[in-house]
Amino acid sequence: MNINSSSCNEIICRIKNKLQNKEVAIFCGAGISYNSGLPLVNNLLKYILKVIDVNENDSKILLNSNLPFEAFIQTLSNETNIDDILNIFTKGQPNDSHQLIALLIKLGFVKNIITTNFDTLIEDALLEMKLINSTHYHVFSCDEEFKNIDWNDGNVKLIKIHGCISNKKEVEITLDLVARQYISQNKHKTISSFFSEKINPNVLFLGYSCSDHFDITPQIQLITQNQSHIIFIEHSFDENSCVVEKIDFKKYNNPFDLYNGVRIYYNTDFLVRQLWEQFSSETLKKHFSEPINWSENINIWIQKESQYSLAIKNQLAARLFYDIGEYNISIQIWQKGLHIAQSENNQLFFYAQLGNLGMALNATGRFPEAQKCLEESSKVCREIGNTQGEISQLQALGSVYRNLEDYDNAAKAFERAVFLAENYYVESLCPSLGNLATVYNQTGQVEKAIKTLQKGLPIAKITGNKQSEGSMYTSLGVALFKKGDYKTSKILLQKGIDITRQIGDRQGECMSLHNLANVSLQLGDYDNCIKYAHECLKIALEINIEPSQGGSYYNLGTVHLLKGNKELAVEYLKKSLEINMKIYGLKHSNTIFAKKILDKAMNS
Repeated sequence: MNINSSSCNEIICRIKNKLQNKEVAIFCGAGISYNSGLPLVNNLLKYILKVIDVNENDSKILLNSNLPFEAFIQTLSNETNIDDILNIFTKGQPNDSHQLIALLIKLGFVKNIITTNFDTLIEDALLEMKLINSTHYHVFSCDEEFKNIDWNDGNVKLIKIHGCISNKKEVEITLDLVARQYISQNKHKTISSFFSEKINPNVLFLGYSCSDHFDITPQIQLITQNQSHIIFIEHSFDENSCVVEKIDFKKYNNPFDLYNGVRIYYNTDFLVRQLWEQFSSETLKKHFSEPINWSENINIWIQKESQYSLAIKNQLAARLFYDIGEYNISIQIWQKGLHIAQSENNQLFFYAQLGNLGMALNATGRFPEAQKCLEESSKVCREIGNTQGEISQLQALGSVYRNLEDYDNAAKAFERAVFLAENYYVESLCPSLGNLATVYNQTGQVEKAIKTLQKGLPIAKITGNKQSEGSMYTSLGVALFKKGDYKTSKILLQKGIDITRQIGDRQGECMSLHNLANVSLQLGDYDNCIKYAHECLKIALEINIEPSQGGSYYNLGTVHLLKGNKELAVEYLKKSLEINMKIYGLKHSNTIFAKKILDKAMNS
């Protein structure tokens, strides 16, 4: 609803009263640092895409995806040195928003703050007010520190949930964890506690876009009891307009659809100044400094990295599109990169891109082409002693063999990947064991699958690899189902789903749901089969996993045939057959089964 000026003043007064009553915590994002000259996330990513030669239309696809900023930057970090990019966040001086937060802390009105920002502008504003870290407030910016938060000690807590630029190692660890869709128990507990009404009755949001789809958003959505009341300031450029709606009204990009609270569309700068005037007779301090030319950092970064190969731009762009499931775009870009690396006679980079191309071809169902690329690239990695690269290529090659139903070669590829990981690169051991167990399941070697998973699960738990842990519980559920332990099987499959949802691993969730739909179908639990198949299909369509789309349509067609819904069965089975023919060809068992059950449905 639209609010007139007097009502708007009433809203400001309510926020003021809650602050004075010490009932408000603050959650702030990149928007609060914009007036300090730091780029908004979207502007930074747009410029990076421009310098790596991604065209405008393709850039829109990436920017409109759910790929978080941290995952985007981690992809760049995997391939390049990103210090010049990170140094952007060491610049700037505190603005009105930082000064207001510092004032509220000084007055004792706010005790708990979470920021997603790497910069130290809040700390700089606190220092200007003579407030010292570890004396007047305490910063928590890494997993070990999150573990030690005591919400009842009365101290001011500045929680930098994504790390702090003063310790680049912390930031790099956060980037890696978010990119892998892994959230630690300590971070999970921190977010859950922060949004508990018992700790923070109200949470005021400033400058936040709700774009942390891999870590923060899933955690907020998991909180279903004793939730904080939300006051979300959605920035409006019009200082004369104020619109208020219930927090659950917004239907997209809204993790608070089950919370109580309000969303206020209002000019954030104006609100900050109004609140400042409510609490201080002093004038907000104005900082005068040269404008931050952050784009120059990006230019320097790409110039340095291009010295290795001009194809680095192709590698970065293709990898980003691969990460969001736009495999055909990534294939085109990698193919151009191969020509550039070949013209430079850069054989090492050529074969690295060839392996990546193979993974993208595998994802689109072009298995023979993928096999050729990956066999060649894994061979070269072995010859030049690139063990990490060989493990990665073997895992992808094993998946290709599995899709081609060449299970002997798939097992050999995964077994070598396990051997190399155990002896040289233990970080890759969990996914290697998980892939090997899947092949054992598919070939009926259930005991081998269980033994492999029992070896891998403790490692996944100790190392905190939640992604592997979730997929291994799913595989163990499948193995126990094959052994006839249906009850335990369903429990483990559901556990796999719960873990993948907890960390936001949508591909893992999709696979777990598909397996649970399979189990439900075989047990004659038709209603749950339909439920899980639809949930799986929804994700598969959203992130473009065609094999799971074909499998979901097959399950839906089969279950509706068994329930006597012939027309619906035929509709779903036709879609399944079409997809399976496209990605597997006529001779694959998935295609044969889909055609067989479709013929049965049409002739019944």
